[in-house]
Amino acid sequence: MRRLTFSAVLAFAFSVASEASAVGPRTFALEGLDRMQGGDLTDVTVAADGTVTAGLPLGKVLLPDATTAFAALDLGGGEALIATAPDGKVFSVKGDTVSLYAETKTLAVTALAKGANGKVYAATLPEGKIFRLERGKAELFSTLPVENAFALVATKQGLFAAGGEPGQVFRIDDRGKAESYWKSEESQIVSLATDDAGALYAGSSGKGLLYKISGPGRATVLHDFPGEEVKAIVASKGAVYAIGNEYGEAPELTRKSPGNRPPGPVAGTRARAGKGTLVRVDGNGLVETLWKSSDFGFSALTREADGRLLVGTTAEGRVYRVDDDHATSLLFDGEERQIAAIFPGNDGFVIGSDPVLFRRRLPSGTSEPTWTSKALDAGLVARFGAMHWEASGAVTLETRSGNSQVPDGTWSTWGAAKNGGSVASPGARFLQVRARFGGDRRGELRGVNISFQTENARPIVTDVTVAAKGGLLTREAGSGLVASGAEPGKRDATVHVTWKVENLDNDPLRYRVAFRRDGQAAFRDLQKPEEFLTKTEFDWDTSSLAEGRYTVRVEASDDAANPLGLGRRHSLVSEVVIVDNTAPTLAALTLDGRRLRATAKDGTSPVARVEVAVDGRPEFRALAARDGLFDSAEEAIDADLAPLVPPGAHLVVVRVWDAVGNVATREIDAR
Repeated sequence: MRRLTFSAVLAFAFSVASEASAVGPRTFALEGLDRMQGGDLTDVTVAADGTVTAGLPLGKVLLPDATTAFAALDLGGGEALIATAPDGKVFSVKGDTVSLYAETKTLAVTALAKGANGKVYAATLPEGKIFRLERGKAELFSTLPVENAFALVATKQGLFAAGGEPGQVFRIDDRGKAESYWKSEESQIVSLATDDAGALYAGSSGKGLLYKISGPGRATVLHDFPGEEVKAIVASKGAVYAIGNEYGEAPELTRKSPGNRPPGPVAGTRARAGKGTLVRVDGNGLVETLWKSSDFGFSALTREADGRLLVGTTAEGRVYRVDDDHATSLLFDGEERQIAAIFPGNDGFVIGSDPVLFRRRLPSGTSEPTWTSKALDAGLVARFGAMHWEASGAVTLETRSGNSQVPDGTWSTWGAAKNGGSVASPGARFLQVRARFGGDRRGELRGVNISFQTENARPIVTDVTVAAKGGLLTREAGSGLVASGAEPGKRDATVHVTWKVENLDNDPLRYRVAFRRDGQAAFRDLQKPEEFLTKTEFDWDTSSLAEGRYTVRVEASDDAANPLGLGRRHSLVSEVVIVDNTAPTLAALTLDGRRLRATAKDGTSPVARVEVAVDGRPEFRALAARDGLFDSAEEAIDADLAPLVPPGAHLVVVRVWDAVGNVATREIDAR
């Protein structure tokens, strides 16, 4: 017999779990990147196939005087500069030491670049100023004739800056003179990059266009992103990589802010996560989408020495690795909201924002790699059964459980798990799994599955509605009719019954519908014993019933989805409805001159309206009841038709309605 792989077993178990009954065993199946990346990751990596291993050990240094980070620059020698807001400060981080490198006294420093002369330059907003920085000093170097400066890059042709409005790129000479190099039709240019040959690339905010600038005033569009923003660009070895974001509207940072009001992110508001797209454009202009995310946008992009890409996210504070074969793995997951910058390599670092954190790569062994799943939801309080996992090396697993979606002090403590053994954590709605990688950090966790079983929840019928399929149906609470003078609708004795059900464990349900006449004790089934309904509606033919007051009962059952004796039921009875399929009558109909007298009667429903028309004309005119109100099953009519019937011989048509829409018509001659 062919042996199933662990992955296949998990896939089968998961498919069974999704279709199983409430009291049958179900399975939490954790495998693949999507399911293994959902929780908290500390110093671990999740590969494209979901394999968890010890990852990048990153230290953490908090910059307490900054609220937002925009960019970073590696000065070498273990020192990095970080561009922040508010107050346009640039901080130096070396080891665990943070110091103020320079302060521009602007709202924010948005970009940093190191020129060919070794000088450090900073772009700022909202006045589009470019500063030349030295330790402890920020000297105004150039002012762009636009409101904001967003990007800065040093190329073989010199220093280039970009901003808006309008969106354009400027070349800045050694004396700080800025000249427009290329002007776009977009409101903002927010990203710049150069390749090995010195070519210049730009990304816009507005339509999300990626440009190649071939010379002064000349540019071509390489790609039109589906969103509004090209956040970052990397150009290397004949290919151009770019990340774009789709927000549904322009990002707040790129909107023009009235007066001195700062743009949203600088003011501390949380930017929307958006949707991200990563593309590669080859030397022939062919565009290939390497990765798309609908869960978050992309905020940082860089390329490793081996050609793989590192992408930072606008939410969850994550760094992913993406290769040219579209394989995506999760390298890092931090507590910060988004990633502002990434520098690869053995001495690389990551800049997180909100809060602003500097994370430098540490030697292996300085932390304990730990993978923690998201809180797994059984839907109802569950009993947990056997737990299986596939792993190698020094990997230990633990579980804990609780009834709040976010783990808190009410949860159980972490307890050791045994592969193939029962989960020790007490029964609860939620379960969490934790894996620790010790020893030589070479352990791997490839998948986990956990059996569980919930108690069967009773289905609850919460509402039963009864309405006439055609015509009207009187309820105890009132009635209604077509407009006066309108043609009578086709009366239909079929009653449409609908109901709503609360089904907490999503069991497949079956329904039975029954009726009872007022005054009788027993309900009578409207289905044969072997007939079951699975839809929440039923058409009831009342044509063979005696007129009277009735109620309808709907019963919901999950018997078929559960073992014998463990199914549960619930029923609900409708409001009283009146079944009336007989038209009213007109008795003692006389016309004395132009004085019309009659008695309108109905066996069950109130008389609702009496109206007349003359000589076959389609215009009917309503008459009043003699007592002024149609409110009973017998009403007297005494009306003067002189305003309606002219002198001479005429034919008068009298029409009477009951409250459920039954109608009868009689004729009488007027002389």
